[in-house]
This record gives sequence, structure tokens and C-alpha cells, in this order.
Amino acid sequence: MARSRPGPGTARSRGCAVVCVGCLLVTGCATARRTGAGQPPAVPTAGWLDRTYLVTCDGIVPQGFSASVVGGHARVPADGSRPPHYDHYDVAVTGTASGDVDGDGASDAVVLLECSPQPSNGILQEVQVFSSTGDTLGTLPSPRTLQAQAPLPPEYDAAGLSVRDGEIVAAMTAYAPDDVHASGPSRPVVVRWRFDGREFVRVSF
Repeated sequence: MARSRPGPGTARSRGCAVVCVGCLLVTGCATARRTGAGQPPAVPTAGWLDRTYLVTCDGIVPQGFSASVVGGHARVPADGSRPPHYDHYDVAVTGTASGDVDGDGASDAVVLLECSPQPSNGILQEVQVFSSTGDTLGTLPSPRTLQAQAPLPPEYDAAGLSVRDGEIVAAMTAYAPDDVHASGPSRPVVVRWRFDGREFVRVSF
């Protein structure tokens, strides 16, 4: 899953199909939900396919914009006369996961969003987290924070998002030194995040 991040008025090609939360594109996808014995009941996926989200396109629109998705999709008009000079944004819910993230014993929801600024062929990702009451707990740090010295940030793997033991677990694919954008990343990695009551902090081993 190789992607490119569109900068203002430009876009670079992406090398695969299938998120979103600058001038570098981070993408990926996840569709799996995981619950186990002793876990809170899963949050129904359908409830997150028809909802209004505040989306930033992984920072391209820092103030965010409202995207009312219906059936998991939305098209939001943009002011093309102002930076970053796009006509509209295509937004999609590409995956969800359920589990107790904030420690209150109830099942919270992790929602993976894709945002594609148009005209461009770029896709960006952001992962938003909601409490059992539907309130926003926050957004996971951008995959750009995990890029290090790689040419591009890691990308979410399909079916690789879950909640385990209070942690959000994201299976991703990172760029190895010899990887190129055309072929995409090749090195599997797993990143874990825990909510500290204010924000999501990476869990290190």
C-alpha cells in the first residue's frame, strides 16, 4: 500500500488501493475488529458509517472540516481559491475496531478514515477514537511521527487495527532502506497506543 501525500496544488501517484489524522502523504487501511473473552461488547460498525466527523486530512486542513458520511462516504466541497487549492475532499470510513480504551469498562470505538483531496490521486489517513458515549477521545498521532529516516511514513495494513488490553494496536508496513515509492513499503511493524487521559501515547517495549 504505497501512497503519496499531496502538497498544495500538487499530487504524487500512489501505488496501491486503500487512511487519515503538511506536505507528506500518510495512508493505509484497516477493517478488522477484535473482541475476546472478558472484553466489552463490540461497537456496531454501522453506527460509524453514518456520522459527522471533523477531519483534517492528516493536517492538510489544520482547522478541520465537517464531513457527514452516509454509508461510509462523503464528498465535502472546498474553497479552491484558498490554499491548499482543492475543489473538494472525498472522505471514507475504511475500518473500525472496538474495545475499552479509556478504562471505564465500556466499549469505545476506533475509526479509520481516508481523505482524498481533489483534484489529486493522493489519499491521507487519520484514526479517530470515540468513547462509549460517542464523545471524541482524540486522534492517534500521524504516521509521519513514526517515519524516522524512512523515505515515507509507514502505512496501515488491511485488517490490522484492534484493541487489546486497553491498547490500540495498529499493524503497519514501513519502508525499508531499499524500498521505493513505486513498489511500496515491505517491512511489517506493529505500533501500540495507550490513552493517558489526555492524549494517545506510544507504548514502547
